[in-house]
Amino acid sequence: MVYIIPPLWIWVTGALCVLGVMLLLELITLYRYKQGFEASRVVADKFSNGEDNPVRVVIRNGYPVGVRCRLIDEIPVEFQNRDISFHVSVSPGEQKEINYTLRPTKRGAYGFGKVRAFISTRLSLVERRYSFDLEQEVAVYPSFMMMHRYELMACGNYHPENGAIRTRALGGNMAFEQIKPYVVGDDPRTVNWKATAKHNHLMVNTYTEERSQQIYCLVDKGRTMQSPFNGMTMLDHAINTVLTLSNVILKKGDRAGLITFSNTSRNCVKADNRMGQLNKISESLYRLETHYQEADFEKLYVSVVRQIPTRSLLILFTNFDTVTGMKRHLPALRQLATRHLVLVVLFENSELNKAMERPVRGVKDVYFETIAAGFAMEKRQMVRELSQLGIRVILSKPEALTVNSINSYLDLKERKLI
Repeated sequence: MVYIIPPLWIWVTGALCVLGVMLLLELITLYRYKQGFEASRVVADKFSNGEDNPVRVVIRNGYPVGVRCRLIDEIPVEFQNRDISFHVSVSPGEQKEINYTLRPTKRGAYGFGKVRAFISTRLSLVERRYSFDLEQEVAVYPSFMMMHRYELMACGNYHPENGAIRTRALGGNMAFEQIKPYVVGDDPRTVNWKATAKHNHLMVNTYTEERSQQIYCLVDKGRTMQSPFNGMTMLDHAINTVLTLSNVILKKGDRAGLITFSNTSRNCVKADNRMGQLNKISESLYRLETHYQEADFEKLYVSVVRQIPTRSLLILFTNFDTVTGMKRHLPALRQLATRHLVLVVLFENSELNKAMERPVRGVKDVYFETIAAGFAMEKRQMVRELSQLGIRVILSKPEALTVNSINSYLDLKERKLI
């Protein structure tokens, strides 16, 4: 165009000069300070598996002018997400916080990388890159957030997800607590006549619920527990539930223990209610390694007989693919039920239930719904057969596993079965 219209040469030259001056000014503004921008990451040392964990990035503008920041946080590779970037405007001397959450679905160590900030002025002709070495390793533990969320269930037997219903205690409490003066409303059957004669007025015995009962959670870490639900395996759902349930058990004054088993290995945390027991269980669950062969229930029975000589409540977290697979393990389960009170926790396939609720639009959908209904029927048959043998069973969706397990434990305790 300049060759066609020569007068444009002056305007083009002037525009290039102005652009060059603006570019030079922005370069001077951005690079005249050695460290004109700061950033730091605030993150906990431990993440809760399956929960939204907060991450905070604090930035501060040390420039005398307002800047635009494009911030990239290098999150752990396990999340497979490269879109954690933020665009913010920061005034001179201003400090801002950028908050986001991460939801891990596997236990283990996660490594954060650098925080990179790309700074430009309002002209946006040049970007200066800042790289902050904020490498940090975070351990992802079983869900301690869920554990704190359900602590209230240990106080007063409240079931928050069932409308705050309190379980009614059946029968009298058995453990003696103290002797106190009689007041109107006390049970006359608890009058202590010797203490009454000694004090010359009615005295009654008071009782409280039985404590220091042994409760063991048995976790199957074999092949059948590797099916994924909501991004997490059945095993990880069970691990989160065991930690929360153990906390409730300890709050109720009972002794919590843990046994994990597969086809070859078995690990045991002896039942206790001392301080630090919950940490032992948490560390054991964190280091739990999965196995891809079917678990050996016969070896589990031998291990339980050796390590748990007194009658206890055994809460078994497992999953059976078919009725035939369950029947292979029935002899061991029946033997366990003769020595201990056994509660088997089975997983219900919520994805199949959702699929059966979808409208049928063709032959393919009919076949799929028929197969899904067959799997659901087999699960119900497993529950019936185990119940007929005197083994208590919970058939629960993975997302409701924690509430159902705690409710069943509280119900057994209120019925004085443990």
